[in-house]
Amino acid sequence: MHLDLLDPYSADAERTWRELEGTDSRSYFLSWGWIETWLACLPRKDAPELAVIVDGGAPVAAAFVKRRWIRRHRILPSRAVFFNTVGVERYDALWIEYNGLVGRDFAIAPWIAMLPAGWDEIFLPGLRADAFLGMTAGGLPHAQVRIDRKVPAYYVDLAKVRAKDYLSLLGGQTRSQVRRSQREAGELTTEVARDEREAIAFYEEMCELHGRLWRAKGQPGAFADPWFDQFHRRLIGTRFAHDEIELFRVRTQTGTLGVLYNFVYRGRVLQYQSGLEHYENHHLRPGFIAHAAAIEHAAAAGRDIYDFLGGEMRYKKSLSTDCDWLVWARVQRNAVRFLVEDRLRVWVAARRAPPSDTAQ
Repeated sequence: MHLDLLDPYSADAERTWRELEGTDSRSYFLSWGWIETWLACLPRKDAPELAVIVDGGAPVAAAFVKRRWIRRHRILPSRAVFFNTVGVERYDALWIEYNGLVGRDFAIAPWIAMLPAGWDEIFLPGLRADAFLGMTAGGLPHAQVRIDRKVPAYYVDLAKVRAKDYLSLLGGQTRSQVRRSQREAGELTTEVARDEREAIAFYEEMCELHGRLWRAKGQPGAFADPWFDQFHRRLIGTRFAHDEIELFRVRTQTGTLGVLYNFVYRGRVLQYQSGLEHYENHHLRPGFIAHAAAIEHAAAAGRDIYDFLGGEMRYKKSLSTDCDWLVWARVQRNAVRFLVEDRLRVWVAARRAPPSDTAQ
């Protein structure tokens, strides 16, 4: 078993990824539609290599890796490897989730053993909880696995919705808030974009609503970045015809209440972004209304899961029926500079900690 590094723009890379994707249905962010758009939009100088594990002359697993020299905290040099990302904040803001190898899964140690030497850290963002067979650290005598954070990924099991009214699955307070919001909103209509032209129109309206909210907070919002916008326009343009893109709009008698930008992949609806109108009436919660309508639409369409994706936002927990987990991890060499960094981190945390209230 060995590892081959391929030009990501080669016919071999596309063929290999497509073959392995057919055996792995776990993530839209590892689908060829997403990957091809990502590669097409990246500057060539920032493009990763495709690292393919070959066993018995056939590819069995793959991931994109980008090797890059970085300086963390402005002083800490590191030869970094980025996993299905490229180590540039602007491009990685696409926020990959349910990350992992495509194809067969491997424990982390044998996969790392096949990588080219000369690295200090490997960054593994947004991993499925079971990626790399659960990230066990066995077999890494000169390195360690660091779990930087775990993030809940709340979702709705749509089989439960079909078996029982959706709102009845929620807690009493949330159920009451959704119903109150629906009454305050009045008559509602829902629309799903029917073609690419309409999808782009809904997308633009979503961007305007999304940006308006973030500008009110003094920030531009993700879609203000031309590269980010270019990526999603291209994704909609190339993948809408494959039934992977859903733009879902909810309107009241006075105008648009909200637009949801979702991905649809192998029975799963992934709620990626939204644009919601702001109302002074605090009893009218447009997010609750829009998500409840989209969940009921997905259940009626025979989907399996409505996935809010990663995040600890209260509304995701309130509107969900179940929870998965995503993991942000690193594999780090046992180097003196990282040991010093750890000690400094502990020291800074101790300095920032509030004084204890020990009784005198």
